[in-house]
Amino acid sequence: MGREIREGERGHKRGKKKSSAFRFIRRLFLGSVLFLFVLSVLGYVIFIRPEVNRLRGIAYDKLAGSNLKDLTKRADTVVFDTDGQQLGTINAGHFVYDKIEDISPNLQNAYIAQEDRNFKTHHGVDYKATLRAVFQLVKNRGRITQGGSTITQQVVKNTYLSQEKTFTRKIVEIMLAQELEKMYSKADIMEIYCNTNFYGNNCYGVEAASQYYFEKPAKDLTVEEAAMLAGISNAPSRYEPVRHPDLALKKRNQVLKSMETVGYITEAEYEEAIGKPLQISQNVQKGTDEDYMNSYALYAATIRMMEVNKFPFTYHFETQADKEAYQDQYEEQYNFYNRELRAGGYKIYTSLDPKIQNILQETLDKGLSKFQEVQENGKLSMQGAGVIIDNKTGYVVATVGGRGTEDKYNRAYLSYRQPGSAIKPLLDYAPALDLGEYNAASVIDDHKFENGPSNSGDNYYGAVTMREAANRSLNTVAWQILDGIGIQNGLDYLEKMHFSGISVKDNDALAVSIGGFTNGLRVVDMAKGYSTLANGGVYSNKTCILKIESDKDGVVADEKTIQNTQVFREDTAFIMTDILKGTMNTEYGTGRGLQLKNKMPAAGKTGTSNGSKDTWFCGYTKYYSAAIWVGHDMPVEMPGIYGATYAGKIWKNTMDILHEGLEPEDWEVPDTVVKEADEKSGITDYVSKTAKQRGEENRKKKAEKETKAQIEKDIKTYEAMKIQKLEDVFTARTLFGKIRDSLNDITDEKFKKEYQERLFTKQKEFLVIEDKWKDEIDAYIAKKEEESRVQESIAESKAKEAEEKAQKNAKRESFLSALTGLQSLEYRDGDTEALINDAIERLQELNGSEDYYSLSQQLDAAIRRVRSLPKKEEETLESKSGEGSPFYSGPGPGNYLGERDSNNGPGVSP
Repeated sequence: MGREIREGERGHKRGKKKSSAFRFIRRLFLGSVLFLFVLSVLGYVIFIRPEVNRLRGIAYDKLAGSNLKDLTKRADTVVFDTDGQQLGTINAGHFVYDKIEDISPNLQNAYIAQEDRNFKTHHGVDYKATLRAVFQLVKNRGRITQGGSTITQQVVKNTYLSQEKTFTRKIVEIMLAQELEKMYSKADIMEIYCNTNFYGNNCYGVEAASQYYFEKPAKDLTVEEAAMLAGISNAPSRYEPVRHPDLALKKRNQVLKSMETVGYITEAEYEEAIGKPLQISQNVQKGTDEDYMNSYALYAATIRMMEVNKFPFTYHFETQADKEAYQDQYEEQYNFYNRELRAGGYKIYTSLDPKIQNILQETLDKGLSKFQEVQENGKLSMQGAGVIIDNKTGYVVATVGGRGTEDKYNRAYLSYRQPGSAIKPLLDYAPALDLGEYNAASVIDDHKFENGPSNSGDNYYGAVTMREAANRSLNTVAWQILDGIGIQNGLDYLEKMHFSGISVKDNDALAVSIGGFTNGLRVVDMAKGYSTLANGGVYSNKTCILKIESDKDGVVADEKTIQNTQVFREDTAFIMTDILKGTMNTEYGTGRGLQLKNKMPAAGKTGTSNGSKDTWFCGYTKYYSAAIWVGHDMPVEMPGIYGATYAGKIWKNTMDILHEGLEPEDWEVPDTVVKEADEKSGITDYVSKTAKQRGEENRKKKAEKETKAQIEKDIKTYEAMKIQKLEDVFTARTLFGKIRDSLNDITDEKFKKEYQERLFTKQKEFLVIEDKWKDEIDAYIAKKEEESRVQESIAESKAKEAEEKAQKNAKRESFLSALTGLQSLEYRDGDTEALINDAIERLQELNGSEDYYSLSQQLDAAIRRVRSLPKKEEETLESKSGEGSPFYSGPGPGNYLGERDSNNGPGVSP
């Protein structure tokens, strides 16, 4: 009984302890919740509420005083030339605003099924879809890949906001969408949506798209037609059916499946619809002036709008995935701003000059007039394109995209062609000068080498200067120079000049040195590149856009924010220009005969791709730069046609006309350029005073870059190593020492610190293992040291033997030299006995050698012969009197000093 009472008391005490612990945990939990609540309130008041209020203000300002439907109706966009005269109009009158009753229910249902299934019930925002987008945002580490936008939100985006994927824009979009639902009915919103969508091929709004693709009003669209249009507007550049019929069909059927899933069509109707092929009319409506000048102006204006809205233009990519991701972003933004301009309400002021345009067009047409073969599409087979830049302003003044004015395809900026040798000055030679790796007088061996290119006509000239190689357009030299400076270093210069279309595959392809690009380059980019050389190495980012005005917002883009870039140093541009003058004025220049009239100084370069499929001439004066391309739309070989034939003559004839009445103007020699002899070749030519220093600096940078690459490789090997046996310890130590020593030579402190930390972090792991194996390591080291001592002893013995052998060989050679001297004597004189004694002494040094006896016999014979020779005086008498003369005594006995000793050699006493 007493035990039960005691157990009860202990249980009661334990219960009281548990109760106290529970109360403590509950109080701690409630306190934590209260603390977090207070913290959240403070955070909202201090950080979140001000931002929400700011965004709410933005939303209100955008909605205040505007009629959303009015935003879809704008005046035509007008393009003006350099004199302010109208060049043309964009979207001239074919936009039609359809009321909801004039839009097929099939299209409305397609949009709801595909884009926003809760459209009829939500209040502007589908929060479930938004949460899915947030989930994808977290999943993709902050990269916005899914919008979660409702149709209402897309209306907001199409009318009020830019296409930028930012958090701020998304919040404003959500706020505006909710307000929009209060102001407009669902039918109004669907009506506005269908009228503000872009459907590709210059079709803005559903009516224009319906007429273009099907030649029917939007109210008569069938289920499959409506599904196709709904699919196009999701991504016009990808799903429009003219260029991408397979993708358009796949997308159409996807939309049809959504309609069947939702219940807008039956399964039978779905099966019937997906079985129908695409039937496209392409009913182009008159109204938009899309000639060469207007099409380029609209393109350039679109790019300018992207620039002022901070689009991150990129021209170089490390991987294909990076390029594809960028291209998707680029196309989305380009389509948005292009659609914005085409929708009307803008004035585009340009530098385009119709007079210069006509000169270039007429010269090109006349130059190619003999080629009248026609393609299957009705266009002339032989084509040409050209771009002219005013070097004084940096603006494009003319852009001809083909022969005649009926062909609307502007090859000047839309077509990518292989540039051939025309790229060499911009990619190979000027960068080589700029980096200080070469100069105009540098000598390179022009020869055929394994896996290298061939020269035109398989002609090779051996040692040539860079100047001569450029003028002769020698492929092997250009290849070697780009290989010498590094492909990426050359491509970096093209990147600075905004060359587009360069493939990831070109990053390590030396074929680009002679114009072998994966995709090719554009005429407009080539013209801008040569204009950079003409302007002292300064690249101008100007196209043809002087100013863009919006009817609503005033000036939205002008030249004030355009920045120039010093791509090449001034001395580089001058020397390169001086070299390129030789293209036309040297006897071996590939463009000889293309000099301009009135002694107008000019520089340029021919370009001919493999098989003459693409031919170029790019050149410039102080006044203008021009790039001309001649070839076929579908590349074919053109035997006998080169850069200097048609392209070169078109360039010359155009430039001669443009320079009529202009004073010859040459480039001034910069202060940093002098004429002096090259250190290696001894040839005198223009050189940069700072080139040698730049070259040394660049070589150091190159060496450090290579060292960094090796360190990165070695550190990965070191970090992946595992100590499994004793030998691994010493392998790791050796690699550690190599990496440590290499890091000591690195000047990049950030890089050095990062890799030192990685190196020593891994070493700590190894040191722990080494400490456990200390005795074995010490024994291993002692063993290796003993082996090393033995090897050193053996090496010393071998070295001593080698030295003795070398001494013996030297003595033998010394004796043989003396023996040969005796054997060559023709008479005796006062020095003869001294020579004999010298030979005997040298022989004595060989005593004991294997061939001593043989050498003794040879010496004995030589001494006997020498002692039998006449004295010098006797020879003189003999030469006078001849044999039989009273002065001739002939050989006689007693001419030897002694007999040969069998042991000690000839005439030698022991």
